[in-house]
Amino acid sequence: MSLKKSISSYARYNYWANEKMAQWLKTLQSSILYKATFSSFGSIDLTLQHINRAQNFWFAVITEADVTAFDETRKFNAVEIVIHDLLTGSQKMLDKFISYTEADLLKQLSSKDMIQSRYEYILHVVNHNSYHRGQIVTMSRGLGVVNNVPAMDYEVFLWSER
Repeated sequence: MSLKKSISSYARYNYWANEKMAQWLKTLQSSILYKATFSSFGSIDLTLQHINRAQNFWFAVITEADVTAFDETRKFNAVEIVIHDLLTGSQKMLDKFISYTEADLLKQLSSKDMIQSRYEYILHVVNHNSYHRGQIVTMSRGLGVVNNVPAMDYEVFLWSER
């Protein structure tokens, strides 16, 4: 499989999984999304905000945009806006990443701390989102949500595309 095909698949997967998670979270009582948990960011809402901020940051690195002017302000009682922004950013990533050529994907890019190929940054951001989607599932289960929890693994995505 070519690098372009693999990255395009991962970009589609990222959008699919974020959409699946978003639709599920919209079915939950909003109080669950804001409830404190013993997790990295303290609530499902704050974890979503982290995913969104990180996705936006890495998209800027990957597209060689300015990364110095990010708004890191936490939003309060705005989970619907955060979900909307996350999906909008996921669609922008999908549209951009599938347009890259093999040469574009192999291009070396610099971030503040490292130099990597563009495709490695893309793999990182998709993996990062997967990690935190898993945290959200674990947090929700800890808060008593046991029904309709979606499977968002890459393998499930691949099966859904058949």
